[in-house]
Amino acid sequence: MGTDQRDADIQAVYNHMQVITRRANARSRHLAEPLTFVEHSLLRFIADTPGVRAIDIAEAFSLNRSTVSRQVATLIELGLANYDETDAGRGRVLVLTDHGHQQLATSAQVHREVVTDRLTGWSNAEIASFAAALIRYNDADSK
Repeated sequence: MGTDQRDADIQAVYNHMQVITRRANARSRHLAEPLTFVEHSLLRFIADTPGVRAIDIAEAFSLNRSTVSRQVATLIELGLANYDETDAGRGRVLVLTDHGHQQLATSAQVHREVVTDRLTGWSNAEIASFAAALIRYNDADSK
């Protein structure tokens, strides 16, 4: 494969990733209480990372602390997250509220259903190969 073809393929990957994100955002707007892409991302990270603090989010997402602070304040205002007052030893640990868990589950279910629909007709091997490629792609960021 020549350099020109590789560059064209990389551009195609980038373009299709943008389409995926844009469609996910559009789907979210159809929920009764939609989560923005940022809200969904932060809630997922908090849910998946017990003991996480805002500073940990800033580091993991390579964001400025003040940016994360504003985003966390929005999550708290919306009743989606809160600080765990029982864990004062490690700083201000974030946890999802019941409402946050519910909203994240609803949002994730909508997105999963779309992925399931789009993979209709794909063989198990094709799905496994696609999953492996995405895992490889995402793991490259952590090295």
